[in-house]
Amino acid sequence: LEEALKRLARGTLTALGGLLHDVESHVTVDGTLVTAHCHCLKLDGNGRPRTEDLVKVIAEHVLDYAIPRSHIREADEEFQRSRSTQKLVRLADEARSLFTDLEQSGEGGELLLFALAEKLLRLPQLICKMSLKTNTRMHVHGADGLHAGVDPTTGKLLLYWGESKIYGDVTGAVRECLASIRPMLAEYSSGQRDLQLLQRHADLDDPALEAALKKYLDPDADEFNSLEFRGLCLVGFDCDAYPTGPSTTQLAAMAKQIAATLPTWRGHVKKRLAEEKLDAFAMHFLFVPFPSADGFRQLLRDKLGVAKQVSPAPVPAVVP
Repeated sequence: LEEALKRLARGTLTALGGLLHDVESHVTVDGTLVTAHCHCLKLDGNGRPRTEDLVKVIAEHVLDYAIPRSHIREADEEFQRSRSTQKLVRLADEARSLFTDLEQSGEGGELLLFALAEKLLRLPQLICKMSLKTNTRMHVHGADGLHAGVDPTTGKLLLYWGESKIYGDVTGAVRECLASIRPMLAEYSSGQRDLQLLQRHADLDDPALEAALKKYLDPDADEFNSLEFRGLCLVGFDCDAYPTGPSTTQLAAMAKQIAATLPTWRGHVKKRLAEEKLDAFAMHFLFVPFPSADGFRQLLRDKLGVAKQVSPAPVPAVVP
């Protein structure tokens, strides 16, 4: 099961290597079960942070993120037969159409979390919740993402409940992220809807693997006792370590400055874990500092073609 799930994770470990620098990776937050990671933007040859390039690459993940694997395979098989990309293009358009135009949407953070989870942590997504939306002006309810892995020591199936927050302030991002994920981990009833969706709509494009997975999701099966819930958190936030334009700043110096603040950021996580009573849960926590969190969010909306819908102007009353 462990190897089968790893094979499901799409992309490669080095796929984002030209855009993101690992300030730290797989660092345990003292006194917790949290593994922390920090990835900052790299600088181009003129010392500018590569925000636009990251946005472009992240936007290219919409098909994998929003469309079930079986649908992508069917479109690919059609391409192999006909040499026409029509069905693949149609799926890409469908994927983009699922994103909401609500200004405060967090879907950009969810897409970034998906890319990092699959590429860097090798934790495949189990269900495309975006494809289950019946209204594009609504957010996906429940967890931002559901990913899976296996504990090589215990053999337990690890179900990662994903949550992302892109805020201007790191403290607020950590606070809101852990507050949002707490019900999924600590309140048994809160995650039941997502588990039901997973039982009915998991699409791994592998019937045998789906059958094995669903045994762990069945409360009446003995395998359910080997299902462990974990957290998968991403916080993006403003960071003043970046140059504001062309500069002579070196990546090593900038990363060192960011690394100096990491103990404080990890301290926020430890404090909030205790306040949310999540100390007993293992999780991955990803810090992604940006020159501007709002800037990243807006650039991604623009790249996805998600424009705020403008209400038609009222028709002026006719005065008799």
